[in-house]
Amino acid sequence: MDYSFFIWSIATYIEARLKEEIDYSRLERTIGFSYRHIRETFKECTNISLSRYILTRRIANAAFEIIHTNKSLLDISGEYTFNNYDTFTRAFKRYTKITPSEFRTKGCKVGRYRFLMGMFAPVILEENEDILLSNSILEVENIMKNREKTDNSCILFGVPKVAYSFEECTPFPTALKACLNYMGQEIDYSYIMATSGAAFRLRWNINCWDGGNVDIMNIYQDKYEAFKRAFKAAGRTYKILKREKASKEDFIEFIKSEIDEGRPVIALGIIGPPEACLITGYQNNGETLLGWNCFQENREFRKDIKIHESGYFICNTWWENPATIAVMAVGEEQNQPMDAKDIIEDAIKIMTTEKICYDSTNSDRKIEYAGGQSAYDAWANAISDEKEFPKDAILPLLFERIMCQGDAQVMVGEGRSYAACYISWVGNNNEIIADECQQAAKLFKEEAQCAFKMNEVKGGFMQDEQATRTFAKPDVRKQIVPLINKAKEYDAKACTILKQILTKLK
Repeated sequence: MDYSFFIWSIATYIEARLKEEIDYSRLERTIGFSYRHIRETFKECTNISLSRYILTRRIANAAFEIIHTNKSLLDISGEYTFNNYDTFTRAFKRYTKITPSEFRTKGCKVGRYRFLMGMFAPVILEENEDILLSNSILEVENIMKNREKTDNSCILFGVPKVAYSFEECTPFPTALKACLNYMGQEIDYSYIMATSGAAFRLRWNINCWDGGNVDIMNIYQDKYEAFKRAFKAAGRTYKILKREKASKEDFIEFIKSEIDEGRPVIALGIIGPPEACLITGYQNNGETLLGWNCFQENREFRKDIKIHESGYFICNTWWENPATIAVMAVGEEQNQPMDAKDIIEDAIKIMTTEKICYDSTNSDRKIEYAGGQSAYDAWANAISDEKEFPKDAILPLLFERIMCQGDAQVMVGEGRSYAACYISWVGNNNEIIADECQQAAKLFKEEAQCAFKMNEVKGGFMQDEQATRTFAKPDVRKQIVPLINKAKEYDAKACTILKQILTKLK
């Protein structure tokens, strides 16, 4: 069972109440489970007890105020519910190895980092952790492409980090860009977004609230088509090994052969959901993998994860994760990149495909995703349905709703922003279609702005408890629906102009 929403709900509930005694009966009502179940499941999923988690979060938040405010240490200790300053000092020292006064004097590093999906919170950094968290790209040239090889391990150092950022919100383009950059090929993120189809997509499951709406494996009828098109557009040969047709030993052999040749491996899963990540090394003859994953710093997925001194994750339970569904190798051979006409033709197809259906692995029922103009309607209808937002809804249910909303905003906001970048580039390189390209790019930018304006209505991009409850309010969702409809209108107009461009390219 996927407990992501469960852990997010507990963590955000706690984070909002660190300056007060936790009311566990209210926590039960909010989460929808007994305190015993909450406590046991939290420990099982995060490898830390709920009580210790609460203490560490109070210490981290207190540390943030110690460094970033002029409040007295006594006042800070009282705000975070410590009965007296001595108790606070002992707890703080157990966690940080130094006293609060020493912590302030040394000017230790505390910042806000992505702590959970959509949630930034205070985190105390170790002395060398700024290297790991702030810029793990490791741009020092003398370590690029260096390998550490033994009889049963091989690690590639200097592979650019794969992580969510405000500029790059889709894992596969980020992973492919990092992989190719390491292999010596410069490639633009917007180009991968466009050629994979990610820049032009919007998908919405018409049968349920689905965290997989945003997955680029749902763009095409062939779930692996987005990857294949991106590899082809980069001019690279490729190999894909799918779990459904392979064993763990097959995966290990595939990974080891590529890493030994100095090539990172793109994988789906490893940590968390079946999103793309990079495998940059292996240990224990492949039983343990190292690499970059967008979810490696997320509390809900960190139970069995360790961090290597390079910043790479270290994971030996990757095969036990059912979301580990494929590994992909990028070949050394470079061929002719994909033609702009083919990319634009594909964009039109994505933007006009009204439905994508897949067979469900768990039942006879089809999984149906609305696409094209229908996806905007399905999205608007879902958030307009008051039955889906009951007054006394438990927090995990509301988190599911706001996550789907956020994913749709990413598909439109990030996607159409990069669609505009790509179409502008095409126009700048072809005078015949320059005017039409600029018109389409302008419409895509306007559409992206609609998604960004939705954050203004919700009160920001965060997905914490306050934002979740704000989104559940009928008047807030009613303000978002017109923005969805406006985005739909811009998308249709942009698609019409793309068809005009295609006619001129033929």
